[in-house]
Amino acid sequence: MKVSAPATIANFGPGFDVFGLCLEKPMDVIEVKLADEVEVKVEGYEVPEDPSRNVASVSALSLLGEVGVESGFKMKIKKGIRPTSGLGSSGASALGGALAIAKLLGVEDKETILRAALEGEKVASGTPHGDNVVPALFGGFVVLNSLFPLNVVKIDVKLKLVVVLPEVKVSTKKARELLPKYVPLRDAVKNLALASSLVLALEEGDIEEAGRLLDDYLAIPYRKPLIAWFDKVRRAALENGAYGLSISGSGPAVFALGDNLKEIGKAVVEAFEEEGIKAEYFISGVGGGAE
Repeated sequence: MKVSAPATIANFGPGFDVFGLCLEKPMDVIEVKLADEVEVKVEGYEVPEDPSRNVASVSALSLLGEVGVESGFKMKIKKGIRPTSGLGSSGASALGGALAIAKLLGVEDKETILRAALEGEKVASGTPHGDNVVPALFGGFVVLNSLFPLNVVKIDVKLKLVVVLPEVKVSTKKARELLPKYVPLRDAVKNLALASSLVLALEEGDIEEAGRLLDDYLAIPYRKPLIAWFDKVRRAALENGAYGLSISGSGPAVFALGDNLKEIGKAVVEAFEEEGIKAEYFISGVGGGAE
């Protein structure tokens, strides 16, 4: 069985651990066949081939355990999403591993697939957050109300956005460790207003308004030690026509909405380079999910 699992943008502005957007590209491609032993081979970006440390194989093993099947497998991973990029690299591999085994065994229950995928995600980030694996599975823009029982609101938004990927690493685990257990009430209220309005703007297809609603008061302010360049690149995007810019997941990738996405991408790349950081940009539409 061969499946492709796409990159995703978690949080999507004010929706910490709740909002997620599926991208058309890049993606991981995972191929598995049942076998007596467990073997993992990787090409592309470097990730562990040890089955106990590779998120795709951990998820695949978890899926086998969930359905009570005793089997090994041989897995080939074409890793197209850069690890520690902020684009759901571990989430894509985790979902891909679970989904490939599920398809082999005829398992269609999404909760079962997600439960297994989250075991892999936990290996990478230390916590089983679903705002990457869920949009990667469902496609489109999703609001994750609950994982178990599964309750997801999906909006089939049509938009293009520019993603800028700098050559720095931000550990999801470290980024989550910086977050406080409690935040000021005023900040929670601000995020609630932003998130509610953003869902409405996306539902109505008002991309300009959606861009203006990408601020966040729950995560980004506390992650500034890891993303000291954020204010500068955001300013560069806004000065070149972006409606708004935010961090993808825990970073370092950033994304922006606007009219002239190429010009925005170039401006943000230049802002990174002024900080001594190499970067590249790409433009993507909204993806339809893993298949």
